[in-house]
Amino acid sequence: MKKYLKYLSLILILFILNINFCYAEDYIGTVDGTGVNIRSGPGTNYASLKTATNKLSYKLVSNTLYKSESACSNGWYQLYYEGDKTGYICSDYLIVSVASTNDGVVTKDKYDRPWTTPKEAIVGGAKFITETYIDAGQNTSYLKKFNVNPNSDYKVYNHQYMANLRAPYSEAYTSYKSYRDNNLLALPLEFTIPIFLNMPDYTTLPGTSTDTSCQSTVTDQEFEAELNAEGFPESYKCKLRLIHEKYPNWTFKALHTNLDFDKSVIAEKSVSSIQGGDIYYDLSSGDKIQTESGWYVANYETVAYYLDPRNFLKEERILMFENLGYSENYSTTVVQSILKGTFMEEYSLIDNQSYAEIFVEAGKVANISAVYLASLARQESGTGGSRATSGVEFTYQGVTYQGLYNFYNIGASSSAESPILAGLVWASGGSSSVIVGSNDSNQDSNTDANPSTSILTDNYITSTLGVNIKNGCLIGLNAGTTLNIIQNKLSGLEITISNYESFIKTNQVITISDGTVTLTYTLVVLGDVDGDGLIGATDYVKIKNYIMEKSGSELNLAQSLAADVDNNGSIGATDYVKIKNSIMEG
Repeated sequence: MKKYLKYLSLILILFILNINFCYAEDYIGTVDGTGVNIRSGPGTNYASLKTATNKLSYKLVSNTLYKSESACSNGWYQLYYEGDKTGYICSDYLIVSVASTNDGVVTKDKYDRPWTTPKEAIVGGAKFITETYIDAGQNTSYLKKFNVNPNSDYKVYNHQYMANLRAPYSEAYTSYKSYRDNNLLALPLEFTIPIFLNMPDYTTLPGTSTDTSCQSTVTDQEFEAELNAEGFPESYKCKLRLIHEKYPNWTFKALHTNLDFDKSVIAEKSVSSIQGGDIYYDLSSGDKIQTESGWYVANYETVAYYLDPRNFLKEERILMFENLGYSENYSTTVVQSILKGTFMEEYSLIDNQSYAEIFVEAGKVANISAVYLASLARQESGTGGSRATSGVEFTYQGVTYQGLYNFYNIGASSSAESPILAGLVWASGGSSSVIVGSNDSNQDSNTDANPSTSILTDNYITSTLGVNIKNGCLIGLNAGTTLNIIQNKLSGLEITISNYESFIKTNQVITISDGTVTLTYTLVVLGDVDGDGLIGATDYVKIKNYIMEKSGSELNLAQSLAADVDNNGSIGATDYVKIKNSIMEG
């Protein structure tokens, strides 16, 4: 017993001395720079063994830093390369994380990132779409563009998957052609169709005539009873009767948004883009307003047309309202018909598998329609592919990347310097530019109630301040940010911060108002776990205590988000190491 206590005491002493043998994970270093040498020893005076590949991850021998007198400010890590060979690399060019490994191969995150093959991007992207959208209440192509589901995990008008106003329109037609060509239209499909308050009699796309197709005569009393039970108004029913005549197996469910149509149009206008000519663009300022190269803010009439579900209650467009769960009916043959004539018609040579097989596998793995995934990839990547599907080398914000894929353009925020490249950085496992909105059902909903007279929305805050919003928390402002800095960026708005002294801190509450809309968030400064506005020793001690599940180490929501420094959704040793390294560099 005494011998056992002796060894236990020794282990505790080693832990206190910060000897990190107790972690089950391996340390991984990802190279951040080109021309970086792996050397035979910890110093530039040692021979170069080889040049490390930029963005490649290597398994570290340990997380020990070896100091030297040579030009490497923080010291050298020892790593494995080419199997069991070892060498040293300057820590200045290495991003260190903790990950389980198998024979030195880095374990991917839950979305399979980094996406270094087309299959990883297609399957991993499907997992992301299912978790973040489909399972969160945005389970149709229409709802992924126009988040008007009041039962969604996210506030209405936020968390748009895409800026392209026409995206559901295009995706629906691509899917329709595949369904038609493979005799799938006779299946018992189910559709969820939104209904707004105070809808006009009709909406018309500029430059076109009004679609007056309608069946006012009731021919199926049972079907009519179903439509009445769902609460469809006559302007919907007269179009659904036409469809029912041809496809009696289809089921239509109403989604009562309880949102005013006019206010919804204005809210969606601020988060939508279109290309195609001045007839569609907002020219109220005297010229069109560009959102990214070739894309512009649409005018009210154009947004109203694409937002109005009644315009698409027709055979070739209604699939934008189809529920997008996985179906065994969508075989490789069906998916292949969607990919015909595109670069995805053949094989992915890297994966040694046909693209059609990959999409079907992605559907099974992520419980999502393979037809929808293939249609989305075709919509986002085009028939000939793009930089997001080529794996070619690119440089973004001073960093060079290569061998990355993103078939759905996830993370390609329209507010980014280059949306498609920002999406590829996200695919690398880097910092996400995806704005996930707020899923706090108790959060003040003034944004939803008054979008007609205000630009003040979650999207406006995230794009202007360069931050993310999650669970009612505003995340991404740096330590040392002052109220003046925020006021300068949000000019003309009234801003107050609770218990404010000289700079912002985790757990403070910020209130932003323009007199019509008031938004309230809890501030989160990454690394500031203790809420003093600084990043210091007490912060990494709090993280270590939390990891070790010590009594009294519980963290509230804001503290938990502040502790998740690497933004992977959990608090672990990587966060502790990042804060510690940050303090050492400071």
